[in-house]
Amino acid sequence: MPHIDSYRTWSRQVHGQTYTISTDPRLIQYDALDAAFRSDMLYWAQPLSPELMQRCVEQSLCFALYVVDNDGRIKGEQNDVHGNTETKGTETLQDPESKIQMVGFARLITDHVTFGYLTDVYVLSEHQGRGLGRWMMQCLNEVVSEWPMLRRCILFTRGETAARMYRKTIGMMEWDGQKAGLIFMERPGPGKRIPQGDGTEKEDKSV
Repeated sequence: MPHIDSYRTWSRQVHGQTYTISTDPRLIQYDALDAAFRSDMLYWAQPLSPELMQRCVEQSLCFALYVVDNDGRIKGEQNDVHGNTETKGTETLQDPESKIQMVGFARLITDHVTFGYLTDVYVLSEHQGRGLGRWMMQCLNEVVSEWPMLRRCILFTRGETAARMYRKTIGMMEWDGQKAGLIFMERPGPGKRIPQGDGTEKEDKSV
């Protein structure tokens, strides 16, 4: 888990509503995360026990998206981004339990040096269409761009819309390792929920 001094926060005004992204695991609302894991939106996930969910969070670099009451905004450097007010800083939210509601999430399984596996990315449907998924990926990209020995980040997604978003925000590319003589392999486990594809898979609607 990152040291407390390295936790990052970003805030943005969208349509008069304040949103904050934070890597501070102490703010994560496990009831909201559990509800997402139990929903059809996260078609790849299975519900986890509280103990296993906490372990997943503690062993990952998590980017949680919150909708924030005005009194809960953090202070930091102000920038105008596409007509929205954006704040960056290292301060945590004030009185988080009464001020914020978690509405999105992304989890990077990583050693914080050479490798990252991005998974469990979502924004609740009522908050989609506001560029929040793209913004969350831009925040993630800001962090991993500071890792000089990073070899690669990987992810799995479904549909061209989601793939295009990942290409534009974090520079993802379709796997083409065979040109270099590389073979991608996996060992499926009992927690895998995605069935074998038949070419008719729907678009990813999680962000």
